[in-house]
Amino acid sequence: MSALAKRFPKDVKKVFCSHCNRKVHPRVRYRHLQGLEQETHDPDTLTTGTDPSDDEVNFENNYMEIDTTYGSEEEGAKGAEEAEEAEAEEAEGEAEEDIQVPTNNIFDDTFKSDSEQSDRSESSRDSWHHVPTPLPSPPQSPLPESDEHESDNDEGFRNIEAHDYREYERWYAKDNLLEEDEIDAETLTEEEIDTIIMLAIRQFGTLTQGDYERIRYSYRHKLKLMSPQRLRTRIAKLSGVKPVNIDCCVNICHAYTGKYANETVCSQPLCREPRYDYKGRPRQTFQYLPTTPRFQAMFNNPELIRKMLYRANFVQRPGEIIDIFNSELYLDLLDTNITIDGIDTGTRHFSGRHDIAISVMTDGVELFEFASKSKSTCWPIMAQNLNLPPAERAQLRNLIPIGVIPGPNKPKDFDSFLVPFVEECIQLAKGVKTQNVLTGRTFTLRMHPIIVSGDMQAMKYIMNFKGPNGVVPCRGCLMSGVYHKDKKTYYIPLAEPLPNDGSLSTVKSYDPHNLPLRTNAKTAAQTNRIQNAATPKQAKDLGKKFGICGPSILDRIPSIQRPSSYPHEFMHLFLLNHGPDLLSLWIGSHNGLPDDGSNHRLISRADFILIGVETESATYLLPANFIRPLPNIESSRHLYTAESWCFWLVYIGPVVLRGRLPESYYEHYLEFVSILKCLLNLETTVARIEQLREEIIHYVERFEELYYQYDYERLGVCKLVVHALLHVADDVLRCGPVWVAWSFSIERYCREIVGCAKSKVVPYPTINRHVLQMSQLAAVATRFPLIRKAMLFGKASAPVKASSMEQIYAEYPDTILRFPRLRGFPLDNEVRRRLAAFFHTNYPEQTFHAWLDFIPERAERWGKLRIPDGGDSIRCADVVDPLSPYGKRDSSFVRYTFQKDANENFPNLNIRMVEAFGYGRLDFILALALPADKDFGLDEPRLHILAHITEAKHGEGDATTEFVSFTEFGRSIILDISSVQRTYLADIREAESDCSRLCEELLSGYKCVSNQFHECMRI
Repeated sequence: MSALAKRFPKDVKKVFCSHCNRKVHPRVRYRHLQGLEQETHDPDTLTTGTDPSDDEVNFENNYMEIDTTYGSEEEGAKGAEEAEEAEAEEAEGEAEEDIQVPTNNIFDDTFKSDSEQSDRSESSRDSWHHVPTPLPSPPQSPLPESDEHESDNDEGFRNIEAHDYREYERWYAKDNLLEEDEIDAETLTEEEIDTIIMLAIRQFGTLTQGDYERIRYSYRHKLKLMSPQRLRTRIAKLSGVKPVNIDCCVNICHAYTGKYANETVCSQPLCREPRYDYKGRPRQTFQYLPTTPRFQAMFNNPELIRKMLYRANFVQRPGEIIDIFNSELYLDLLDTNITIDGIDTGTRHFSGRHDIAISVMTDGVELFEFASKSKSTCWPIMAQNLNLPPAERAQLRNLIPIGVIPGPNKPKDFDSFLVPFVEECIQLAKGVKTQNVLTGRTFTLRMHPIIVSGDMQAMKYIMNFKGPNGVVPCRGCLMSGVYHKDKKTYYIPLAEPLPNDGSLSTVKSYDPHNLPLRTNAKTAAQTNRIQNAATPKQAKDLGKKFGICGPSILDRIPSIQRPSSYPHEFMHLFLLNHGPDLLSLWIGSHNGLPDDGSNHRLISRADFILIGVETESATYLLPANFIRPLPNIESSRHLYTAESWCFWLVYIGPVVLRGRLPESYYEHYLEFVSILKCLLNLETTVARIEQLREEIIHYVERFEELYYQYDYERLGVCKLVVHALLHVADDVLRCGPVWVAWSFSIERYCREIVGCAKSKVVPYPTINRHVLQMSQLAAVATRFPLIRKAMLFGKASAPVKASSMEQIYAEYPDTILRFPRLRGFPLDNEVRRRLAAFFHTNYPEQTFHAWLDFIPERAERWGKLRIPDGGDSIRCADVVDPLSPYGKRDSSFVRYTFQKDANENFPNLNIRMVEAFGYGRLDFILALALPADKDFGLDEPRLHILAHITEAKHGEGDATTEFVSFTEFGRSIILDISSVQRTYLADIREAESDCSRLCEELLSGYKCVSNQFHECMRI
């Protein structure tokens, strides 16, 4: 309702309309006249070179036809007219729609000259009453008696009544509905802001719609929330994200696009299901979410625009590999023109500063845990914005859902579901006009997918390759597999099995340094040969020879190339396949081992039970920041996630397997750990990856010697995942570090999808709605910074630096102390002496005993420490309570820096102070305020925050470059709190009568990627 209508409520006077032959609301009459004007001046009805008399007859017949229609169907249209009139009356009170007098009057052609009027027929003259009522003129005031206006008050002003305001609005205010909609789409009310934030809580939390309705009703006197229907309509309008529903086969054979577009029955021979039900509705649909409005919305947020300049501002340094923008693939695209369907556009890839690079990810996910025969699989597809900095890309609010291919079966033609995405990518490669609010200018926005990522099964469908179990299963090279008759599967070792008879006959083998690699040109040529084959049998034979089923629709995207744009995905390859396979080989449960009744265990049953117990008990000494509690790997291996496997393989395995796994196998396993650590580094170099290639080649060759043993019966251990390791180094050089394309982001996305699938009968409509709302909410948050700032669901995004349970002292702005806190904590003699030694070392002007007498007897004692900007949270040893839930994790072991004399073992040499690293246990933290005293150089009280640390004896050194261990604790020392850097893993293992403590720094390996893992869990 307009402000005027609220202020001056009044009934509207009805006017007579010849169109309806009765009195109606003025807006109804105006709409009828407007519609009649459009019919009269419709360009489709106008022709050149026609007889003027024909135009007059048509003109007359049009009006007669209108009146006849309403006259003959007056009773049937009465309800519609009343509804229209009611709608107009409601609009008068609730919306600011003002009548605009058209500039071109529909009666301009009616008033002709006398000669023209004489040419009219008699019937035309008799039908004057069919002419619609002309538009009324604005109301005019009677002429005043004098030129001077009479004032209605003492100040000389005339009183303006509500009627005057209404008449002004009706006749002189401009009625621009398009502009009103645009303004409406750019503004938000308090009610809408609160509702959208509540939607975000619902979307990423556990609130149901029923809970939302209860909150909306219970707090209606304090908080106004929109109804779900209004919210869906409003957020769709604000976001601009409108789904495209595409019909598909009910058995998910294909989508009805491209060559299937005109089918009414599925063309698959074993399906033949109809496309529509008996009511003519599609039986199954695939919801595609266009990406263009979401990319355009990003340029409504100045902060996001600046962040997305990360790609344009990326500095290339020769020899470095720190992101995909160092990769060979990206650098080649910079020098290549955009070619669409064979036509060179003359524009280079990423020629604009705001051109967007994305990665496309897909994976299959089981909706229900106990689904039978994989009949609940769906295939989410999403994109990741590579223009954002690495820490921002994996956040859930920045992911770009593209759609979810419904189940329950795997698609037989994956390309048919990707048709709308490919068409949109081609359009975005050409460019779309976009407004940049940062500059206030319009620019041409282009988007280019660079890489496509997923597990091997997903890539098999996306690339349209034969994939696993094919004669040529590898997507990186043309190595042929070896067929195992009993297992009816192709395996791919570097060398074929040796003959069973022990003869010295030559066997076929491949040189891992010189594999028959696939190239983009070679793959394209092989695909053309298959398409141009003379007979279907010849095409099938060629496909079997090359390992290619046919072309991929993604080949049409200018920036995508087969196979260069499809790197092997780290998470599935290393953490969910090869790592668990190694463990199954050690305990003799691998399905590739021969089933001949012999014992193939490398680790005894008793030792494996102890390994499981030690793994589970190690959780106590693992800070919660590093890893979730590790289950018993012997009894609960099925509970391990990729993150759990990564931590166990890199940090727990080397300790618990020492002395239990045979030496040769243990040394081979440590090679695998070294490969993992290298790949997990966020930054690397070309030289290091070249070295890694040699390490992987040696690892694979040694793997075949130890586990395969060139025995035909052991051929099953040479899975494709082992061979794929040989291509990882090339993938890093070509596509960047492994974290660019790993699947932790889409796994987080899949978890959202599984969580919203409440219905066991029809889960896919619920999934579609959830994914749509996720996209719309992200787009709204992007367009409106106010919403984006309000959606704070993690501490990392919180605007406050410290909570009410934390304290930041001005003297230590980079140190956050956390409760528990003890005021007036008494300092015993031992602690006072350590404090005096600390101050005497740093301020030697006073003696040790002088400092001992000067130090106050009481201080504040704090129990926890947090390092800001994503740093560690450290709980002091004195506040760890084993009986409390938080006492199950010990994060008190720290690394600290200090100055030491490099020549301390050589008294005759000069003192040379250098920085050193030490390790120990943080006991407690003291906030000690020294009073003002001129003798001690203190003009005013000074605060010192100090750490009481029990050092690890002989535990000095940099654990990033060397192995650091200690067997016992040493002395207790006092250090400034700024010397404490981060928490560490303290792992205890009892071996025979010796108790040793191993302290290994996690930042060099796991800790640096732990942030990446947890970014996938952060919104």
